[in-house]
Amino acid sequence: MMRAAPLSLCPRVLALALVLIAFATECAARPLSSAQPVIVSPDATTSAPAERLAIRGRTLIPLHSTLIGQGGVTRLNFSGALSIHNASATNILAIDKIEYRSGSGQLIESYLNEPLYLKPYASLQVIIAQDDVRGGTGASFTVDWSNVEGSDEPLIEAVMTSYTGPHSYAILSPGRRVSRPQ
Repeated sequence: MMRAAPLSLCPRVLALALVLIAFATECAARPLSSAQPVIVSPDATTSAPAERLAIRGRTLIPLHSTLIGQGGVTRLNFSGALSIHNASATNILAIDKIEYRSGSGQLIESYLNEPLYLKPYASLQVIIAQDDVRGGTGASFTVDWSNVEGSDEPLIEAVMTSYTGPHSYAILSPGRRVSRPQ
């Protein structure tokens, strides 16, 4: 035999139910793509340095938005965070260009309209949502950067994560310096 809840609990339960419904409706109505893909603290940037940025480099960073498993039977989508760190204790790092490419090499998105200057030891991130599968298997970033002679190269890597049911996966993908077209 079921017992009815005491009347004093009914308004609380009803209020909690309404709050949960309002929260769920708000979350569902909010598009995932509204988040800013480039995350950088205003305190991490500065204006262009006075000294000439003579060293120009490019780093390629794999960021797989999709991995195929079990002999092609399953597909696992990943969210990704590209992290760019100025490894210099004294010099500014210019981030000239950030491009996201598909596994076929096609440009998906370019993230900067003008160079961004990172203070010493500062960093920025570019976020790819788990449901953004435009990159497919073999997606990657290229980052064009510049710094002064004698500066340390930036540390650039990607972290990919996937949450599916009770399982979670994480992959760290280091960047590799490649030639930069003139």
